[in-house]
Amino acid sequence: MHKTDEQKKAALQQRIAALKEKVRRIERREADQDRRDRAHLGIVVGWGIIEHALCSPESEVRQIALRILEAHLRQHPDDRPIAELHARLSAPTESREAAE
Repeated sequence: MHKTDEQKKAALQQRIAALKEKVRRIERREADQDRRDRAHLGIVVGWGIIEHALCSPESEVRQIALRILEAHLRQHPDDRPIAELHARLSAPTESREAAE
């Protein structure tokens, strides 16, 4: 039995829809991996900056970190972990050394 043009067209449209869904899944997987990679990078770099700022009270990195934290706190004043980190970085050197 031969398929009609309408049947052929419907079958091809189904294949197209299935292929488009496969492409969407691949693109979503790639976007998810990109987000994970950016998050990992942010965590590693951010943690390195925080550690450097905590260990080097006179460094320019510390001053920049404080400005970044202050800008964040202006937008999100209830962010307690950031406020606590800001307080640690803002504390005088003597009290920070005594706490360690």
